[in-house]
Amino acid sequence: MKNTEFVNSEFKSLLNKFQSGNCDLEELRHLEEMFLDADISGNIKSAMLNEISDFEKAGSGKDADYDRLFRSIQKIISEQQSNKRTINLRFNAVRIAAIVVVAFILGGTLSYFLLRNEIKSTASFCEVTAPLGSTSEIILPDDSRVWLNAGSKIRYSTTFNQNDRLLFLEGEGYFKVAKNQELPFIVDAFGFEVKAIGTEFNVKAYKDDATIETTMVEGKVTLQHSTEDILEGVYLTPNQKATFYKTEETLTVEVIKKLEEKKEELNYIPEHRLVIAPGIDPKSIVSWKENQLIIEREQLGELAEILSRKYNFSFKFKSEDIKRFRFSGTLDDETLQQVMDVIKISSPIDYVIVGKTVFVERNDKRVPEFEKLYKQK
Repeated sequence: MKNTEFVNSEFKSLLNKFQSGNCDLEELRHLEEMFLDADISGNIKSAMLNEISDFEKAGSGKDADYDRLFRSIQKIISEQQSNKRTINLRFNAVRIAAIVVVAFILGGTLSYFLLRNEIKSTASFCEVTAPLGSTSEIILPDDSRVWLNAGSKIRYSTTFNQNDRLLFLEGEGYFKVAKNQELPFIVDAFGFEVKAIGTEFNVKAYKDDATIETTMVEGKVTLQHSTEDILEGVYLTPNQKATFYKTEETLTVEVIKKLEEKKEELNYIPEHRLVIAPGIDPKSIVSWKENQLIIEREQLGELAEILSRKYNFSFKFKSEDIKRFRFSGTLDDETLQQVMDVIKISSPIDYVIVGKTVFVERNDKRVPEFEKLYKQK
């Protein structure tokens, strides 16, 4: 872990570059992460308080009233957030945090750069999170609607719908975009960007997933990337799904083999790690928005990830091979135990739930009953 002195120095350096307008994209994102990290921001705050104390002892004659400083900041926060926006949550447990980036420099003279109306507010963000085990619905300042799946979050500037309609997604979201020809709606998922004017689509981009998926429901979107070279003019129309592989390493021999087997059905662009599948039915992909899961020949390993987010439980497999079993069906309001009971009946597995963990193992005595299923890959 980086020590406090290094973090403060790094923060000061990045903030100086930001204020001089010399931050590149990676540095801006890193600066954002530092503000959003509770431990780092706590260390910065502590260092600031220490310097305030030292400054007072030096007899500077300056007013270092920390409480008054933050009352001023809170007032500015209130002014900046006066733009009308409504957030409707489907679960009370959903946490909503308005993250305000306050510009100050930790240095020998302890100069404070308080936010004012004339100072750029691009460093001020709102963040909405749907915790594991729940989903949420949000109405953005432009009247666009966003549904967030479990374990997902979006961030957008408090100037959203003024100069642009850019938001950042981590996880899965369904977007119903209000039309605005002047300001395109852009979803940035780890640099992969989906650009729309007014349409409906789903983006799945969990941090640990190997791919980013975009599924079209209505209208049209264009695809681009902030750093990768994706062909210009790539777009999606209804009933199409684009899959972007984050790194070349994720295009394993097994993955490429499957893509080759379906080459008649897919538009595969190897040099850009992009696959477009036409003629898909988006219903099963976006069913989560209605608190329903439609499963179509899903492997148990992949299904476990979905169930983990939906019910906020973790899964432990005692053997890797049982992850290959496939399942189909529809889940509505079933409990996790009910779901696992169905899986147990339809495959040679046993399970036990201990606390918030589901332990799954193979039942060797029942394997012959499912030999054909067991050999599926």
